[in-house]
Amino acid sequence: MSRRRTAEPRPTGHRQHGVSLVEVLVATVLVSIGLLTLASLQALSLKRSSSAALRTEAVGQSYDLLDRMRSNRAQAIGGLYNLAFAQAPTGSTLASSDLASWKAALDAALPDGDGQVLVEAQVVTITVRWRDMGVADDAAPATVSLRTQL
Repeated sequence: MSRRRTAEPRPTGHRQHGVSLVEVLVATVLVSIGLLTLASLQALSLKRSSSAALRTEAVGQSYDLLDRMRSNRAQAIGGLYNLAFAQAPTGSTLASSDLASWKAALDAALPDGDGQVLVEAQVVTITVRWRDMGVADDAAPATVSLRTQL
């Protein structure tokens, strides 16, 4: 008796084994876009964090001078603490010594840091300006103003 082999029926559809190269490339592109987005968010976060740190330093320096002015109230009310931007304090009073150390601290703590003080009718306005990092060089400087009564 001879055995006759019957041909096995061929499947009509092709079964896929594994992942195609196109799917791998699409997944790689999508993951790359996501990672680039995260990297840009990280850079923006660092820039904002640096800006916030400079602003905090400017506020702290303003309060430091205000405390000095309150401890030397007579000279502050007398206008001896009045000082414009880019002006160096002169004289040998306690007010000029306070202003000189304040200006030096601003210069050391802030990029292109400078400050001005205006006392009118026992109301003091302290303004601090500096060049914010990460912005164009020709951009307006960042500023913080503190206004209070002595």
